[in-house]
Amino acid sequence: MIQGKNTNLTYKNKKIHVQTEFIKSKKVILTLIFDKGAIIGSKKKKLIFDGPTARFVNKINDKLKRQHKEVLKEIKTTEKPDSIERKAPSEEPKDELMENFLNEVFNVEDDNN
Repeated sequence: MIQGKNTNLTYKNKKIHVQTEFIKSKKVILTLIFDKGAIIGSKKKKLIFDGPTARFVNKINDKLKRQHKEVLKEIKTTEKPDSIERKAPSEEPKDELMENFLNEVFNVEDDNN
């Protein structure tokens, strides 16, 4: 089983949430950074492997944990003031990717489509 990672932390007096999940349908590891429920940053890594996901569970879990830790480290060690800010809507993950994420992780489908 591939289990996502979630971490709450304080950055410049802001409580933020970092969430990393594997999107099986897209073979993507997606890390989202939230501030009060709004996505303020993201990191996406496409995995390339041939065969069923079950054969690669350990490697996927390792890569997921590594990406989550890298994002946390980047947040904690950044020295640039205000380097974590709200991104413009065009910089947020695409609607399709978010829909796939919600469906894959939470089994939620968008009834508006």
